[in-house]
Amino acid sequence: MDAKKVYEKNGVVKMLVKGTDSAMMNSVRRAIMNYVPVLAVEDVFIYENTSVLFDEFLAHRLGMVPLKSDAKGFKNGGKVKLTLEKEGPCTAYSKDLKSTDPKVEVAAKQIPLVKLEKGQKVKLEMDAVFEGGKQHSKWQPASVGYGEVPVLEIGRGCDLCGECVKNCAKHALEIKGKKVLMEDPLACDLCGKCKDVCANGALNLGFEKGSYLMTIDNYGSHETAGILGKALDSLAEKAAEFKKEVAKI
Repeated sequence: MDAKKVYEKNGVVKMLVKGTDSAMMNSVRRAIMNYVPVLAVEDVFIYENTSVLFDEFLAHRLGMVPLKSDAKGFKNGGKVKLTLEKEGPCTAYSKDLKSTDPKVEVAAKQIPLVKLEKGQKVKLEMDAVFEGGKQHSKWQPASVGYGEVPVLEIGRGCDLCGECVKNCAKHALEIKGKKVLMEDPLACDLCGKCKDVCANGALNLGFEKGSYLMTIDNYGSHETAGILGKALDSLAEKAAEFKKEVAKI
């Protein structure tokens, strides 16, 4: 198996993975979204809330705020206490959450929580707990997807009219010599427009066997490399446990 990072920007990482199959790719995807513990607000203790937002709504917003912690935080059940105290007129943002642990901070600081008018106030405490996404989506460290790497197949009927190149929204196709080539397979989103506009039906989209593009949209709780490492560790642990149980049969 070979894995290579081909893109990284604003928390989104794309990796080209070769020499594997869809079962392994889906196992990694599910492990990331289900078994990598991250911090999220679970219990909210509201001492004062005179805003227009109901207690339940405010607690829900707090639960979905991504929290960042160091690598030692990869442990289920651990707790960290946070506080929020604001008085209007102002808007309370996620950056206003204060952590009692200096190693824990808000990953996205500009999330609006509640707008407070003059005289309105919120005062509360929260327990943030380490859990995995299997329990609730607020504990998912990232959104993960994968797809097969496309391959362009050109038949004998191609007359190099160039319509497929003109109609490619991702500009992934080009004409070189007497051939239409896919210049950037990773840019192709398989919309099929190039195939539809080919009057001779000479173009088809296939897939490169054993090659996949995995996209990880990191919410900021941990570094992407750490998330991948923990996910792979969890798969290894489960495989070892399964092997142990099978041996008892």
